[in-house]
Amino acid sequence: MRYLTKSRYKLGLECPNKLYYTKKEQYANQKQNDPFLQALASGGFQVEELARLHYPNGKLIDDVKGEDYDYNAKVAQTNSLLLQENIVIFEAAFRYKNLFIRVDILEKKGNQINLIEVKAKSFIENHKKKDVSYNSNWNYYLFDVAFQKYVIEKAKPSFKVTPFLMLADQDKKAATDALNQTFRIKKNSSNRTGVEIIENDISTLNLPQDSVLSLKDVTPIIKKIETGEHRILNEYNFQETIKMLSKAYQEDRYFGFDLDFAACKKCEFKTDTSSKDKKSGYNECFSKHLGMKEEDFKDPTVFEISRLHPTKLKFFNELGVLKLEDVDDIQLMPKSESKQVLNGWSLYERQKLQKEMAISNTGKPFEFLKEKLKQEIDSWEYPLNFIDFEASTVALPFHSGQAPYEKVVFQFSHHVVNEKGGMVEHANEYINLVPGEFPNFKFVRALQKALSQNKGTVFQYSPYENSTLNQVKRQLENSNEPDKHQLISFIKSLTTPPSAKDYKGELWRPSRGMVDLCEVIKAYYYNPYTKGSNSIKEVLPAIFKTSSFIREKYSRKISDINMSSKNFSPNYVWLKMEDNEVVDPYKNLDKPFEDWDVEVERKSDIDEINNGGAALTAYGLSQYTDMTEDERTKLEIGLLKYCELDTLAMVMIYEHLEEITSL
Repeated sequence: MRYLTKSRYKLGLECPNKLYYTKKEQYANQKQNDPFLQALASGGFQVEELARLHYPNGKLIDDVKGEDYDYNAKVAQTNSLLLQENIVIFEAAFRYKNLFIRVDILEKKGNQINLIEVKAKSFIENHKKKDVSYNSNWNYYLFDVAFQKYVIEKAKPSFKVTPFLMLADQDKKAATDALNQTFRIKKNSSNRTGVEIIENDISTLNLPQDSVLSLKDVTPIIKKIETGEHRILNEYNFQETIKMLSKAYQEDRYFGFDLDFAACKKCEFKTDTSSKDKKSGYNECFSKHLGMKEEDFKDPTVFEISRLHPTKLKFFNELGVLKLEDVDDIQLMPKSESKQVLNGWSLYERQKLQKEMAISNTGKPFEFLKEKLKQEIDSWEYPLNFIDFEASTVALPFHSGQAPYEKVVFQFSHHVVNEKGGMVEHANEYINLVPGEFPNFKFVRALQKALSQNKGTVFQYSPYENSTLNQVKRQLENSNEPDKHQLISFIKSLTTPPSAKDYKGELWRPSRGMVDLCEVIKAYYYNPYTKGSNSIKEVLPAIFKTSSFIREKYSRKISDINMSSKNFSPNYVWLKMEDNEVVDPYKNLDKPFEDWDVEVERKSDIDEINNGGAALTAYGLSQYTDMTEDERTKLEIGLLKYCELDTLAMVMIYEHLEEITSL
């Protein structure tokens, strides 16, 4: 029997065709190796374990490690417990035909069932934008709950089911330090969640009063799903989606659902460099629906067009036009050009240029706006300062008084370019991995000290640093720090106020406002190898392909370049070549525990720190109070190297922009 579970049901709602590709080893699945998704999953499991503590007498129907999954046994255990008049069950199992669910928390009182789905997602009660409502932020979670309610009511018609979400409540504050560390993530744990609870640390909590989780009754929304008023697949009402998805999955049949470009663009069943030996479900779909051949997938597509409006994507979907060569320029023109103007060019001009360059396949950056870019660069004041932050945002806070997903800013890196063509100096850095210590205010003091060494322009890449400093500003305002007014003034000198439409707070104009290097790229630069992305992780490799200057400079030892490093030896080479291609420098970063004695136990289960997800995980691991200093030092070294490379990447982008304006 092939069971349609709640996760497979959700996948089918995203696109019914995905059900054919899931759980098949021969097909690539990019989500399986996504470090951010893995970090989010770990945080979700921690929340699930805290939620269970709200019900101390609950009975767990757990999986035995190494056991083949026995659907019948799980249902039988659940049915046995349900014979009790009042009972709370964790992971209760229900089956109806080929539908199978496990409920995070099920509370039975007579024939009344409270169905509680636990999510690490946050909400604010009665907030216009952040409360639970039926929209793109919540619809899949709500359909998940509706599906579970449907299966329970079909399997147990005598039960009356009330659906709830249990969520991270941003109106609540942690009542204790190290709440996050009470729930230890361990990959090799026998528990399904991989979370082990430190009982001594949790014993002082008065639950559920001291929890940061709250219940949200979603009955009114679920009723509208059940009646068909709310739909994800517009062609089918709620019951119809269940019947048709369960039938297709049971038959292991490709559904043949019409292409939805919005969903196709985000499809995980496509190959990349790490999955060349796998089949591509994405390619198969387009071959079936649009008759595309294997060689067609090498051509640029409308998915690559930067900032393409959803209505345009829907338009190309209806036309059945995927390849850029089949797009007319007039089809890219927006209804209102005035709202889509960048500093250097209009969005329409950029998109049209992108199309032309992708089709011509010149492989060279666009230089038409060289003079405007040069004017922008000439407005910058040396020495130039490049900064990058690492912060942790988790559902279960590290510190008392913190709300869920409130940032803990534990690290920065700071590169300085002293003059045009001058020395590149890794001038300053900060990291705080002290277990239980709230680092944000020390972080700002260290940043102020670093940036006060000169009066030059400060750069970020994306608004992340701006928004992070604004959150620290709010924390300072609510603090008793003796120098808080000085630190707030420093933050305001760098940042712009939040741009959210519902922001009603203080407005200010920064005296040394940070320049967003990403916005400079959007306004004045286009490299066809980015395929429309402005992410630094796409811009940097594109520059490696097109700039012989950057390749040659950084293919030499640090000691042979006019630069300094705090974390890499003078003999280190940033860019290494394989088959005449630059190897991603992040992949060359040392593995922190490569030389660790395998006979010595360690608390952290992490192999490398070369991406944002790994950095978040490393910080969380570093907060274990029982970790040895040797192990924490290894994590610190890995984080310092990763963050230094992030600011050096910004320097490389700046140097390339200088290069093309000097030609």
